[in-house]
Amino acid sequence: MKLFLIIVMVFCLTSTGMAAEKEKPKEKPKAQCPKTTMQESCLDCHIKGNFKVKETAPDAHLSYPSKNMQIIGWDSGRLKGSFLLGDIDADGIKNFFDYLEEKKIKDAIFEVHSPGGALFDAQRIVSMFEEWRMKGGTIETRCLGISASAAFFIFVSGDKGKRFVSPYSDLMWHEIRTVEGWAPRLAMPSSKEDEAKVFRHLQDIRNEYLATRGKLSKEELDRMIRYKDWWMSGKQAFEYGFADGFIGRQP
Repeated sequence: MKLFLIIVMVFCLTSTGMAAEKEKPKEKPKAQCPKTTMQESCLDCHIKGNFKVKETAPDAHLSYPSKNMQIIGWDSGRLKGSFLLGDIDADGIKNFFDYLEEKKIKDAIFEVHSPGGALFDAQRIVSMFEEWRMKGGTIETRCLGISASAAFFIFVSGDKGKRFVSPYSDLMWHEIRTVEGWAPRLAMPSSKEDEAKVFRHLQDIRNEYLATRGKLSKEELDRMIRYKDWWMSGKQAFEYGFADGFIGRQP
């Protein structure tokens, strides 16, 4: 009899537990991304709320040879290479052009924002501009802040019709004072005379070139920079013919 009662009690307890188990609400499934059905890290690539895919830069897949460069124009269908020229770094410009050539991009834009630098590096960059044009490429230059000394020399070497300035930017050209790493080392009585001839040679070449890039003659340029730094605003650079148009509010 006792055994029978024990069996009945165990059966009742078991039935009660099974009923309680049946009545227990089911756990809600973890939230899933409606786009990918992922449960983890959904918001790494989707926006909370509407779950649209987050935007990524159109050039995110590219590995640039310089932090100063970028490919732009993805929306227009005509890609261009853009370069922020601060340091007068000829090797960096060479790598930039090599990259554009590899990607079959013909249009190059340089924002020249620099107080200047090494004379011969600037000359090398200008020569690279000329070579790029000979290959069918274009060079656009822009000055929004400052383009002085060697940077001015580079800015004006952009394609005519494609040199743009802010009216209130600052540009400057002056007499050559030192040539970094290339100063003549002369120790004879006539050293100063010979040194002056070297600097005059270097200055004449640059002023002759600048005379082809604006409205002033070589002789006028000589006078403008004699014993001084010749500063001009973007508006004045346009009037002298060193710039072709304006960025931003018109003067």
